[in-house]
Amino acid sequence: MKSMIKTTSILLILALAVAVEPLLAQSGRGTLTGVVKDATGALVPGADVVILNKDNGVETKATTTSTGVYRAPYLEPGMYQVSASLKGFKTAVRDNVPVLLTQTVTLDFTLEVGEVTDTVTVSAEAPLLESSTAEIGINATEKEFHTWPILVGDGTRQLQSFVFRALPGTSGGEFEGTINGGQAYSHEILIDGISIGRFDLNGGSNNEFTPTIDAVGEMKLQTGALSSQYGNTQTALTNFGMKSGTNDYHGSAFWFNQNKALNANTWNNNLVGAPKSASVLNNFGATVGGPVIKNKTHFFFSYEGNRQADQRTSI
Repeated sequence: MKSMIKTTSILLILALAVAVEPLLAQSGRGTLTGVVKDATGALVPGADVVILNKDNGVETKATTTSTGVYRAPYLEPGMYQVSASLKGFKTAVRDNVPVLLTQTVTLDFTLEVGEVTDTVTVSAEAPLLESSTAEIGINATEKEFHTWPILVGDGTRQLQSFVFRALPGTSGGEFEGTINGGQAYSHEILIDGISIGRFDLNGGSNNEFTPTIDAVGEMKLQTGALSSQYGNTQTALTNFGMKSGTNDYHGSAFWFNQNKALNANTWNNNLVGAPKSASVLNNFGATVGGPVIKNKTHFFFSYEGNRQADQRTSI
């Protein structure tokens, strides 16, 4: 007897970079905020703040209020260059500023007297602390959750496998798990700000609707003092951000194999003298992304296939 199960996951994202704020998603993005002062410590109103996404060239602009405060919400997670300028002062530039998923980054500026064409650039600083919000959470980048063993289930590697096997405050598994002491199925799952909860299950619904893990750029487990925009959860939520195309072409390919020749036998099988499982698993795929029109339109494509066979024979 020989049987085979085939499953496939395909994701295609076409992103149009526009400067119209209402068209952007209002969840799963980051925020930059701060205060602009002069060398004496006086607040500087009317300063222009330009926020440049270094990956795709998208610019976001803000102006300080009468109290010297600026705020730029709905920023795509990524690496940014931020500048503050005003006539009569040198332009202050902060380079390589990371904005993570749902993170509020506080970035203050001090302007020095001089010409606007003169710039003062700071690119090496201590990590920025999230001091503008009371939310509690753990951010994980793509590199972090790719170095952890991710189980294959329902035809794809499960996004929440990393959460319940690597992060503190969790118990159970990716289907029936609890976070921060909550009931099973009580946390919410968001992908690019879109809830994938079902009417009968909340935190366990990711198994059926998960995209391929190679299409995820980063994730955040939020466990306390949640913003009012999150109302469909008891104690926590898992927030996943999808990748998008950038100004540079990039891609990846992967293949995971399990078979009788390479696998070790299980403890239970060894206990009763049973042979190794005859199941063969091949999980494979690829991603590719890049610019359609540089600084304006980008694409990202992801494919994941899963082939699982039972190679036992019977007479």
